[in-house]
Amino acid sequence: MHIILKKETARKIYQKKRLDLSSSQFEEDSSLIVRNLTGLIKKLKPASIHCFLTINQKNEINTKPIIEYCWGNHIDVIVPVTDFANNTLKNAKFDPSTKTALSKNNIPEPINPIWTNDRDIDFVITPLLAFDATGHRVGFGRGFYDRLFSSLNNDVKRVGVSFFEPCETIEDIDKHDVPLTHCLTPKKTYCFKKDN
Repeated sequence: MHIILKKETARKIYQKKRLDLSSSQFEEDSSLIVRNLTGLIKKLKPASIHCFLTINQKNEINTKPIIEYCWGNHIDVIVPVTDFANNTLKNAKFDPSTKTALSKNNIPEPINPIWTNDRDIDFVITPLLAFDATGHRVGFGRGFYDRLFSSLNNDVKRVGVSFFEPCETIEDIDKHDVPLTHCLTPKKTYCFKKDN
């Protein structure tokens, strides 16, 4: 049976599934995603990676090992700084000396950000709740990453990380939704563009 989900339904289902993961399953799956992500980075050899800093309350994967891998392999790291007034992401350099603090929305962000340009990004690690077989993602519904993707060169790799395999189809995709080029789960690396 082909399962079609609306974004809001997918959001609720997968948010609950994530919260229902046992701590041991969460840790195991998170480390498998990091292993698969490291493999993709080795294969694609990006010069710079845009990577979110983990929001623990949302049970996001721990991105610290990926960031440390990048630092150890001379890959520049850029992190998002959230502008809720405009629902956009600004981009800040992130190195081992960068100090962070929780924003009023409990998002870890650099205290004194050093801004960087969109054109400095060639690989974006993207949080999500669910994705479908064509690479469309469901996040928390504010459109931050779709706006970021729209501002980037089309060659930039848009790489999702998911604890779960794809649902078949997300129904209510609109023209503002920018699909992923890849998505990593504990079991598999999905590629949505034939030239990747």
